[in-house]
Amino acid sequence: MADASHRPESHLAHHFDSTRQQFSAGKLGMWLFIATEILMFGGLFCVYAIMRGNHPEIFEFGSRFLDRTWGFINTMVLIFSSFTMALAVRAAACNQQRQLVLFLTLTIICGVDFMVVKYVEYSHKIEEHVVWGAGFYEGHHALAAVEEGPVEIAAGNPANGKTLFGAGCAACHGRGAEGMKGLGPSLRDNVFVGGLDDVGFVEFLKVGRPMDDPRNTTGILMPPKGGNPLLSDQDLADIVAHVRDYQTTDTSVVVADVQEEAPEEPVEEEEIFRSVIPLAAAGPAGLAEDLTTVRSAGFAPTVPPETLPMPRNAHLFFAIYFCMTGLHGVHVLVGIGVISWLRARAVRGDFSSEYYTPVDFVGLYWHVVDIIWIFLFPLLYLI
Repeated sequence: MADASHRPESHLAHHFDSTRQQFSAGKLGMWLFIATEILMFGGLFCVYAIMRGNHPEIFEFGSRFLDRTWGFINTMVLIFSSFTMALAVRAAACNQQRQLVLFLTLTIICGVDFMVVKYVEYSHKIEEHVVWGAGFYEGHHALAAVEEGPVEIAAGNPANGKTLFGAGCAACHGRGAEGMKGLGPSLRDNVFVGGLDDVGFVEFLKVGRPMDDPRNTTGILMPPKGGNPLLSDQDLADIVAHVRDYQTTDTSVVVADVQEEAPEEPVEEEEIFRSVIPLAAAGPAGLAEDLTTVRSAGFAPTVPPETLPMPRNAHLFFAIYFCMTGLHGVHVLVGIGVISWLRARAVRGDFSSEYYTPVDFVGLYWHVVDIIWIFLFPLLYLI
């Protein structure tokens, strides 16, 4: 005769009339929880769709840094883990205690394998500065972007410079070069840039200034070429010509010690109603001109991506990649912990054909985690 603790009545909460009613209420609650998870990831998928539609060249470039082999292995691991989790639920329903422990153990092993692969991928990307934000430009990508040799430029074209400035520099310095608090100083009355001649200004834009540079008094990263390595010296000269139209300082004065430069406060904040990140040249239906340049340079999976030119704002792909895969990884870790708890209870003999509700509910959660990855893998690695 089974122990009384194994009977379903022993797990009945006082506010339910029967175990069937309790199970139905719990199942409804679990599906509501899953719905909130889908809503959370749905927002990220919307961000992905909008960014990819507007900037397909960024995603085409960034996906080349992802290892499809590791991604495929993780996909197969999670699909197999979903199968073992389903077998665990069946084993619990059929009173097969040994099989229940076995399949829960296999599911845990698959989850751990998945996280080990993600550790390998993440550690390599972080080491190579293939990350989100300014860190992407602080590694060898930024160094490769700086052209060697003296600057040779013709007179700058302010009209073209205005277009280039609005497409990139305005994101930090404002549309009118008035500066943006916490992003970039004003260029209108900036003593440092006002003391540079045009060639010196172009050379500064090519190299940029990292945050740990002792001459950096703002604490803000200035990436080489403003984060767009495809800009030529002449493009930078055009930007300089455009900036000169805004400047009110005497450009004939040469500043001897740039360390005395004080952080500039923006003259006036203007409301920006949309992102200043430029759209792809051909719109959602096509690829930007920058991508054509990349392809003409021989871009292929066999060519190291870091040796080739990058489209503007390439770091945005890795911001989305780490956000989506990182959040998914947190869910995998939670699943490993909960399934480990189930296994401990299964070894103790807490589940039977009359009561296996926790196994059923955790199985639903694990299947959702697996399905989300099945979407992430092709969207980030393959398309």
